[in-house]
Formats: sequence, C-alpha cells, structure tokens
Amino acid sequence: MSDEQLKTLIGRSVTISVPATVANLGAGYDVLALALDYRNELTVRVSGLALPGAAGDISIVVEGEGLSELPTDKSNVMAGALVRGLTAAGVADADRLSFEIKALNRIPLARGLGSSAAAFVGALFAGAALAGASGSIDDLPGSCADLFPDDLTDRLFAAADEYEGHPDNASAAIFGGLVASARVDGVLTARLIAVPEETIPVVAIPELRLPTSGMRAVLPNKVPMEDAVHNASRMAAGIAALEAGDVTGFALLADDRLHQPYRAAKYRAMPALIAAAVGAGAVSASLAGAGSSVLAIVDDASRVRAVAAAMEAAISTAQIGGGALRFDVDTDGVRIEAYEGFGA
Repeated sequence: MSDEQLKTLIGRSVTISVPATVANLGAGYDVLALALDYRNELTVRVSGLALPGAAGDISIVVEGEGLSELPTDKSNVMAGALVRGLTAAGVADADRLSFEIKALNRIPLARGLGSSAAAFVGALFAGAALAGASGSIDDLPGSCADLFPDDLTDRLFAAADEYEGHPDNASAAIFGGLVASARVDGVLTARLIAVPEETIPVVAIPELRLPTSGMRAVLPNKVPMEDAVHNASRMAAGIAALEAGDVTGFALLADDRLHQPYRAAKYRAMPALIAAAVGAGAVSASLAGAGSSVLAIVDDASRVRAVAAAMEAAISTAQIGGGALRFDVDTDGVRIEAYEGFGA
C-alpha cells in the first residue's frame, strides 16, 4: 500500500466493545461458550505513519482491570492484534502505522471470564474497522459480525483461535450468544445455539486468580471411555433441550466428568460454590472456563438474590473474597460503538 493510501488512515478513530465470555458450561469443554453483557471498551486512533522500513509507535492507556499490571507498549497483545486486523482487511504495511489506544477494562483478569479473548478480539476487530471493513454505518452500536463481510469475519475468527489456542471464548466474543465451535475437516466453524428467554446468568467472581495454564496442567492426557460417553451424551441432550426452549438443558450441560472433577483438586472452593448455587434454586452451576468464577443459570428473577447470596456465603466460607453479580446474555458479540475521521 502506498504512503498516500496509508496516510488516509491517519486521524481515523474507532471504539469497539467486547463481551465477557464463559467457556465450557460443564460438559462442553473447549467447545461451548456463552457471551455475557459485561463489556470491555477499546478506543483506537491512528496517529501517524513511520518511514518505510520502520515500525510505528504505540501508546496505551489502561483503565479499570489490569491498571498498573498490563503492559502499555508493543508487548501488549492488543498491539499485534491491531496490525493483524488491518492486514486481514487488506492494509499492507500496517505495522508502519502509529496508534493511540485507550482500554477500559471491566472484565476481571484470570477469573474464567474471557479477558484475554476480549483483549485480542477487540483489537483485532478494531484494526479491521479502521481499515473501513464495516462500510458506512447508519445506526450505532453495530455488531461486527453483521457489518463485516463474512470472509473477513472468518479470517479474524481464525486469527483469534490461533492466538487463544482454542476457539470457544473467541467465538462467543465475536458472535455473541451461546456458541459451539470446532474444526471440521480443518475448517474452523461456529454455530449459535438457542438460549431460552428465561435464562438469567448469575456469576460468582472470587478475588482468587487461577491462570488458565495452571488449570489446564491438572487435566489428564487420557480419560475413561465411560466419562467421554457421559460428556457426549450430556452435551447432545443439553443442546437439544435448549433448542427446544427448555432451560434445564443447562443442567444437563453442567454434568461434567472431563475437567471439573480434576480442577476441583486445585480449586477446592469450586464444589461448594456450585452446590450453594443449585441448593438456592439455580437451574445449574458450573466452573466458568478455568475459574475461579462460577456461572449459575437461574430461570426465575425471584431466585436471583437467593442464588447470589448463597454463592457469596460460600465465597466467604472459603475465604477467597469477591461477590456475585447478575448479567444478561449478550447477543451482539464484538461491536462498533463509535467511529470518527472516515470522511463522507
């Protein structure tokens, strides 16, 4: 791309938001994820262009979660994701551009709520949006999955999967809702699953951090055949129930044997949190991703307070700090909130 073409990007600004995501939901290990309407926001402005052969500058301001923890230079995952998004949208030499980034992080780090996927997906789609992938937008906010060409969304999804190492959180962050994702004949695919209207997520969010790498390390390389069959049956029956509008499908999904029993040995408060939620009237409860959060599904608003209180009592007993919050299911996925400097 010529210097003159790259210079047309200078001054463009876009604000992207990305939902929190909960992977697995029990039996759907590395396959299922649910998006929650609890969003990080990322504003990116193209501020300049470096000389040929040089790399552009980047400045990052972080507010909220990760303040004073996350890097504010090119080592931040958002820097590389921005360039990948621009490149995927057809901007050559995107690494010569300079950026000003402001990240407002609401999603807690290392709690199983998809903070890493949100950071990468947000910057990836911000890059594509800066390239003009969405075209003109009449109404904001707008879902990127609706605004971007399908083939571009597929490329961005593949990039997010490559970064994460598994597509579950990324798929829900991109498409919203409840998503099943997998590779079929080497091709990455995602399919939305119906979520009954009465579904109310209530999430216990302890202060305890559990890095995904450590929680994956406790899992065995092989599992008994009966456990594999158990999980396959629960996932099939659970999805079928949800597609039929039956919220108890979440209870079938929560009945896992492949990862939660092993992770309970490392995260000893998990069984008590799950039991507390179900005992207080939740339809289901399961570990959120690799933890430490626990997702409860409630089907009656009158039970939300009791379920949240029960999980908070279990958190207090375990002395791991934190609280419980009610959320809505997000159906937009990553979206454009605002943009400027794109001309008429």
